[in-house]
Amino acid sequence: MKKSLTLLLLAFASIGYAQVDIELLSIDKPEYIQDGTGGSTTFDLQFTVKNNGQALTTQDTIYYSWAILNEARTAVVVNTDPRIFTITETIATGGTYQSPIFGVSVNGILGTSTPINFAVLAYVFNRSTNPVDADSTDNFIIKPYMWEKQYGASISSTSYNDDNLAVYPNPVSTELNIDLLFAQSNNVSIQLMDLNGKVVADNSTIIGVSPNNYKIGVADLENGLYILRVANGKSISTTKVTIAH
Repeated sequence: MKKSLTLLLLAFASIGYAQVDIELLSIDKPEYIQDGTGGSTTFDLQFTVKNNGQALTTQDTIYYSWAILNEARTAVVVNTDPRIFTITETIATGGTYQSPIFGVSVNGILGTSTPINFAVLAYVFNRSTNPVDADSTDNFIIKPYMWEKQYGASISSTSYNDDNLAVYPNPVSTELNIDLLFAQSNNVSIQLMDLNGKVVADNSTIIGVSPNNYKIGVADLENGLYILRVANGKSISTTKVTIAH
């Protein structure tokens, strides 16, 4: 739990405003998450908060953000910019309020049915007296989901690193597999380089099985140590790969 909280604070670091005492009670939507058909994933988002502090009025706004963590809660898979909405009714002390339904679109898919954790963070935003939330540990909530692939419901057994990347087998003799837990559509660049920095394989020669899975034929490459560089949107990961025939 401590690691999850640290990840969320990093993911939501841009939210640094004074708060009153609201508590996130539940994530009501999405009811499920499934890969889209066009390389992106869409779903609804809705959550319920409870007001544990002074009454909130229709002039108040709630600042919120959401993120997706891997099953172990050791890495952020998807992080989003914060959003804001204005409440439409007074929330008395002890009262609850359900947010509007927000349509969410993620530029990417998982490609396999994968257990994930969905996290939401919310604060009251525009308080002129700048009160501080009495209990900031209840401003976020995490809910487990199964992110489904588009067809079927087989479960992924791939083990990903903290960069949401799996490279196997390693050492490799004939074909190297590269799996991305979350692939940003049309924004994946892969290079295999020798220790002198020479590119021996890139997107022009790598086989893209799906947006999340790539294969590199290495049978014609010399034995030795190589560097695999994977850029997935703004995320860049490097992995040492040993070729041994």
